[in-house]
Amino acid sequence: MAAPLEFVLRLLSESPVDLLKIAFLSYLLACALVYLCITNDILSLKSDKDSDLVKKKILILTAHPDDECMFFSPTIIYLSKTSEVFVMCTTSGNYYKKGEERKKELLESCKILGVADHNVQVLDNSAFPDDPNAVWDLALLGNEMRATINRFQPDYVLTFDHHGVSGHSNHIFVSKAARQIVHRSNFSHGAVKLLELETVGLLRKYTSFLELPFSLKGDLVTFVSPFTEILRAQKAMCAHNSQMVWFRVLYVIFSRYMVINTFREVTS
Repeated sequence: MAAPLEFVLRLLSESPVDLLKIAFLSYLLACALVYLCITNDILSLKSDKDSDLVKKKILILTAHPDDECMFFSPTIIYLSKTSEVFVMCTTSGNYYKKGEERKKELLESCKILGVADHNVQVLDNSAFPDDPNAVWDLALLGNEMRATINRFQPDYVLTFDHHGVSGHSNHIFVSKAARQIVHRSNFSHGAVKLLELETVGLLRKYTSFLELPFSLKGDLVTFVSPFTEILRAQKAMCAHNSQMVWFRVLYVIFSRYMVINTFREVTS
């Protein structure tokens, strides 16, 4: 008992700054250990919900070219190994008149992530402009989504939640339209399940793998990328060359969405 007591007394004698350093280093070590255990299959996060997505058809609904990479890359990389993944992008990302260039970048990014060209669809409908101030017609967007679902016949649809991860209104419209049609439509191939990507707070969003302990919730479908797959996601993001301004470089380095995705199933 003397040794632990001596250690505690020594800690209490440290300055507050030193205690903060010790706490941060301890947390960093714990996160690194958990991350390594999960990504090396020593500690499994897989639940029945996770395994349900294996050997299925998965449709990712996004708003802009680069959404698939910036927000969904851990999911796409993992599922493309075990399932058939499709991507529907609502706009061509033409806010700065680079829509045609961004369509090509999207295909290259998806190819790196493991999605074939013929499994990628860009709506590029003038009714859904790439503009955070635009109001999209939810009924019309729902019809487009319904047609895409009937075309690809997915078992699962994955998209943003009602906060849109970044708060972008285009993301939120995609989420609203998906909610309206997935559980209210009769699709040609049967029922479809809807999963929404969890929006986290600003601090959690930009702490990379250090956010992992907060994502270990049993009711979430969770994907965590090992280091090699993080590099692959970063390579895919680099395919969006027209978008690689300094703040997106920082995003790629620090965002938890390049490492961790957590989803909730929407049942109604």
